[in-house]
Amino acid sequence: MKNNIIICGDSIVYGIGDFETNGWATMFKNYIVNKDDSKVCNNYVHIAGFPGATSTDILNKIESILKSFKHEEFKNIVILSIGINDTKEFNGNQKNSIEKFKENICKITKIVLENNCDLIILGLTRIECGEKFLWKPNKYDNEVISEYDKDLQSILNFDSELEVLCKKNKIKYIPMKDVLQKEDFIDGLHPNTNGHKKICEYLINKL
Repeated sequence: MKNNIIICGDSIVYGIGDFETNGWATMFKNYIVNKDDSKVCNNYVHIAGFPGATSTDILNKIESILKSFKHEEFKNIVILSIGINDTKEFNGNQKNSIEKFKENICKITKIVLENNCDLIILGLTRIECGEKFLWKPNKYDNEVISEYDKDLQSILNFDSELEVLCKKNKIKYIPMKDVLQKEDFIDGLHPNTNGHKKICEYLINKL
């Protein structure tokens, strides 16, 4: 089976924090592509990571991303890693409310599936600088992140149509909250090189 994998997400997908290998998505790409014979490419991996992106940003971009990277002759798989920036608090409010986040994820999911792509949703990683963390100048809170992640995990309960598609193995959720430890962060928010490596290895094992 020829696979065309499209990874969509935020600064962690982009690779911020890893100055050696450019992040887990690039590591994953190298792993997948290097499995092929040098003369035959059976797997493509495309990375669409946007620092600071929220689910709203990905929703606004997803159709153009699919148009650019979808390959009709391959099995298309979208890996979605988004949500931490939705949870960030500025002036007392989250960037996106949990209701808006759920709505965005459902819309993204439906667009991906309507384009005949399978979808793998990655759960949210935690932060590591106390439970609450002020970062330029937004505040992140592990309790809030956990609540958004729970709703992300239960996305199939939002819509009966999505539940049916999940049973057909078109949608998969992979929890990520326990992958990173305190020593795996470069700034409390972004993983360092070792943290990115852990994410990559964990994802490979799960897939």
